[in-house]
Amino acid sequence: MRKLKGNLLATAVAMTLATVGMAQAADPTDAIEYRQSVFSVMGWHFGPMGDMAKGDIDYDADEFARRAEAISTLASLPWEGFIEGSYIGDGHGVSTDAKADIADNPDDVQERVQRFTADAATLAEVAQEGDFNASRRAFVTVADACSNCHDDYRQK
Repeated sequence: MRKLKGNLLATAVAMTLATVGMAQAADPTDAIEYRQSVFSVMGWHFGPMGDMAKGDIDYDADEFARRAEAISTLASLPWEGFIEGSYIGDGHGVSTDAKADIADNPDDVQERVQRFTADAATLAEVAQEGDFNASRRAFVTVADACSNCHDDYRQK
């Protein structure tokens, strides 16, 4: 199972890298709306998972696992929407919090994307086991990856 997940992760990363070139022809407005939409869907799933992890609502192992799988599926999608001309101050007229530092640090961003994608896959795998504590730890790892990237690349 771990080898299958590894192969799926490698395929997802390769597909993400391959689509970056195609995304370069996209309109910045469309790219911003695309990535914001993916992040919005992620948030839809993160919210209840976070509530379960904090104990604000009862832990439902099946529901947590379903949402973790959705996060894992979505994890490789938003990155092609970060294209030239789609950052704060680029004159596109769309509200975005994405700093131009993203374009200035492609190696760091790519490393963070790969880590986030791998952590999301691990979250989905761990959540399938139904252990609350293990699922919560995996969730916190993914949430920390989000926060760390936001701290450096998202306007506060």
